[in-house]
Amino acid sequence: MSKNNKKAASPAPKAKGQAAAKTVTAVKNRCMTEYVVVNIICLLVFLAFGYIAVMSFFQTSVIDPQKYVSEHILFQNDIVPLNLLFTVLFVMFLFAMRRFYDFFAKVNLQIMEIALAVFVILLGLIWVINVQSVPAADSYNIFEAATKAAKGDYSPMINYTQFYNSAFYNGFSYFHFYPFQLGFVAFSEIIYRMFGTESSMPIQIINVLCVGATYFALARMTKMLFKKKSAEFIAILLLAACLQPVLFCTFVYGNIIGMCCAVWASLLLIKYFQTGQYRWVIPGGVLLVLATLVKYNNMIYLVAFVMVLLVHIVKKKKWQSAVIAASLIAAVLGSNALVIAHYENRADTVFCEGVSQTLYLDMGLQESYMAPGWYTTIAKDNYINYYLTPLFSGNPDASLSDADKKAWEDIDKRMEKLSNLDYSFDFFGKKILSQWNEPTFESIWVSKVKSHTATEEQNEMYHTATLGSEQMEGLVKSVYSKSTGQFLELHFNFYMQILYIMFAIGIYLLFISKKSNIQTVLLPLVLLGAFGYHLLFEGKSQYILTYIPLLVPTAAYAFSVILNGKYTKLKKLVAKINFIPDKFNEA
Repeated sequence: MSKNNKKAASPAPKAKGQAAAKTVTAVKNRCMTEYVVVNIICLLVFLAFGYIAVMSFFQTSVIDPQKYVSEHILFQNDIVPLNLLFTVLFVMFLFAMRRFYDFFAKVNLQIMEIALAVFVILLGLIWVINVQSVPAADSYNIFEAATKAAKGDYSPMINYTQFYNSAFYNGFSYFHFYPFQLGFVAFSEIIYRMFGTESSMPIQIINVLCVGATYFALARMTKMLFKKKSAEFIAILLLAACLQPVLFCTFVYGNIIGMCCAVWASLLLIKYFQTGQYRWVIPGGVLLVLATLVKYNNMIYLVAFVMVLLVHIVKKKKWQSAVIAASLIAAVLGSNALVIAHYENRADTVFCEGVSQTLYLDMGLQESYMAPGWYTTIAKDNYINYYLTPLFSGNPDASLSDADKKAWEDIDKRMEKLSNLDYSFDFFGKKILSQWNEPTFESIWVSKVKSHTATEEQNEMYHTATLGSEQMEGLVKSVYSKSTGQFLELHFNFYMQILYIMFAIGIYLLFISKKSNIQTVLLPLVLLGAFGYHLLFEGKSQYILTYIPLLVPTAAYAFSVILNGKYTKLKKLVAKINFIPDKFNEA
């Protein structure tokens, strides 16, 4: 070998050594705290949603047609071979679509993101305008309070006035039970001041816009997290098929608006993690505050945000993240207290503390005529009997702790019953599946059981201002009681089976490929929080609906990995199997 050749050859070992050193350094610099935390989260999420995914192939929870209004849940066994057949056919279809990858690679995903938002907004507008749903139950309490407050009337906030459903609450104001609902009252009051107090339609339209904005954010988040064009493309398709939130837009409540604000806050937090730029924190914090004001259950997001921010402190040694976490806690809790104080001042009243989490836990552990752990009046009754009635009867020593004490007595009795493992597994198994494996998530139920505003022509026909669902025509009737509704139920069932199994696979793939980090587990952590909270506290399938779109980014990642796999070993095995008949022919 010549001297020149030796010189040319010499850098190779050096480069190899540098690469090895770099790899070792990278391993040494890995944050062990993040590694442990995110993998514990992945394990728990995989166990929870792996269970739901498997069980979704064996049974489906449905609202009993004979007890539809009362939300009674039936547990129906599925035809397992049929479910497996549809799944296999779907997977074969996806692999067949790989031949069109060159076409997909040319698709402008920014245009698709916008098209996705426009698509769901158009669907949502068509639905809410046709349904013309009228609020009822809790949503009407909020509608009444907001529209009257817009006119300077605060009677729904005062005891023993003629507010909606006052008898159910023994004459006590609804907001003595649920003062946290005043956040959504404040939001709604602003909207009704702007667009009029005659109808709840402005909130329904905002719901529709929020679904479009949420789906846009989730598609963009998929791109940010996984850096795969195919993953985002699949996420867009999955979101376009996720129609339950679109149908749910008729519900005049904070669920959809809160979901939108919380998802955008999540996107901005991930943006902060990726760029280190603090300019994303303030708008993200504002959105999180709004999310918890309009729907208090979004405190689950606050807990998840604080957890990942604490890990970020250890990982990046950025103590500013501690300030961000503390600020978020103060802003969320403080804003809720400020809104309550604002309405106390305007209505010249003082609201009670509200139904405690202990009372909700008591409810969540009880049998219910709907399904295990669903709504019963036990929390309301104990709150009235052991707190409100004594307090307003002149007992200055009455406190919420008296109601909590009664709740703990109920819980102790239930724990004796739940100590029977067979009963406990049956109770919690049914509670989980009645919520997560009811594929419609009451998205049709929330409007079907309510009245509907009639047109002038319909008013003349029925001599009434509202119509029942049985009197609706066209699209709405088809969804409620004809072929479209049957198709949607089949679609939802199959869609959720696929989504659950792919989400669980996605969590597994993130774990084995060591790509899990505080960014990729943020949404799964929220899902884990929702799973745990509704496992113990009050449950309903409609409470789960706003968490379902959060499954999509990780499920889309799983699809992308599976469809882009090389499968070298499998191809070699197939080649060997194909070679066997040729050998026989030669013989």
